[in-house]
Amino acid sequence: MAKKATTSEGSPVNKSAAIRDYLGKNPEAKPKEIVAALLEQGITVSAQMVSVIKAKSKVKSARTRARASAKSKSASASSDLQSSHGLDAALLLYKAAQGTDVPPQRIREAFLTLVEILG
Repeated sequence: MAKKATTSEGSPVNKSAAIRDYLGKNPEAKPKEIVAALLEQGITVSAQMVSVIKAKSKVKSARTRARASAKSKSASASSDLQSSHGLDAALLLYKAAQGTDVPPQRIREAFLTLVEILG
């Protein structure tokens, strides 16, 4: 069975959390620098482990940014769609005012659409 990681004092340690904490304080640190700094704290990690955790954190932050971007795009798309409906409704009301034959139900729907958009 594998041994649990411990510090030089014998207390249990989460190596990944220690690496993430150090990266949070020093985001530009190289893996070898992190290994040396954690070794001073009594935590033995490999440069490969540091590299993997650093890469995973970048993927996680990129995924978070992509989700935020997608949400903002969908919000702007819905406002574009709403303004498109507003333009269609205004055009229909303009045509009705000019005397074009427009069914009363469509005039009513266009009016209610504009009222909803304008508040």
